[in-house]
Amino acid sequence: MKILLVEDEPAIAGVVARGLGQAGFAVTIASNGDDGFRLAEEEDWDILLLDWMLPGRNGIEICRALRAKRDRTPILILTARDAVPDRVLGLESGADDYLPKPFAFEELVARVRALLRRDAAHKSQTVFLRDLEIDLLHRTLKRNGTDISLSPREWTLLEALIRNEGRPLTRDKILTHIWDDEGRTGSNTVDVYITSLRRKVDSDTEARLIHTVHGVGYVLRRPEAMDVVREGMEG
Repeated sequence: MKILLVEDEPAIAGVVARGLGQAGFAVTIASNGDDGFRLAEEEDWDILLLDWMLPGRNGIEICRALRAKRDRTPILILTARDAVPDRVLGLESGADDYLPKPFAFEELVARVRALLRRDAAHKSQTVFLRDLEIDLLHRTLKRNGTDISLSPREWTLLEALIRNEGRPLTRDKILTHIWDDEGRTGSNTVDVYITSLRRKVDSDTEARLIHTVHGVGYVLRRPEAMDVVREGMEG
């Protein structure tokens, strides 16, 4: 599990990162809000831990900006501001939980795991994209009521596209997500798997879901979203 910790106090960041590492999490630290927001946008994270008071963007601003972009990564705010109005503001800004400092490390780990369980339960729900029905928990796929069989890597590719719906994924990011950046594959491999996935998902319908973003990579968009893009270009 990948955690992004945005904390400007080196001592606190070090203690939290070491503890979470011992609990089995992979932690990346950003020491200011601007770097934290950039990393939150550029990479996929299982959970974000945001300090409220940060150089640059503060934690609340980061939270609001991510939610405005429809980023649903679980967010836990860590802060010394523990008054009720502060907690309310944090939650209303889009945070999933709020933990005042100082805190017991055992409680932090428990809250992180609770958020991850909640997120996994949400992701296990069936996703509907027009006539495409995806059960991410049981890895079953149907289009217009017809079962579609995917290979394990095709499934991972489809999941990455679904979880970034409307946001283009570069070939490099897809390689990192699916092949863990092993260095043994090239961008042509991504094109091959995209072609295979399109053949299974989009071949028998005019309502295409997987689109090429020239010079960038690929994106999954609902047909109605494509209509909005076309209207904007024509206007």
